[in-house]
Amino acid sequence: MIEIFKTNVNSKRQSDRILKILKKIFPNASFIFDLEDCDKILRADDVEIMQIVTIQNEIMNLGFACEILEE
Repeated sequence: MIEIFKTNVNSKRQSDRILKILKKIFPNASFIFDLEDCDKILRADDVEIMQIVTIQNEIMNLGFACEILEE
């Protein structure tokens, strides 16, 4: 499953930190930030529905906003 999240992550340093944590928790998933997009999106590939809340919580626990981007 692919999920797209809207965030307020602004820098590569911040995104690298988040990606490192997410990759540790979900080693089989793929994560990519697009900080050039106005919604600072995080694309998560190969995630299960049950993992979506965990991804959001991990990012919010680091002090960032994270919500599913509605199409």
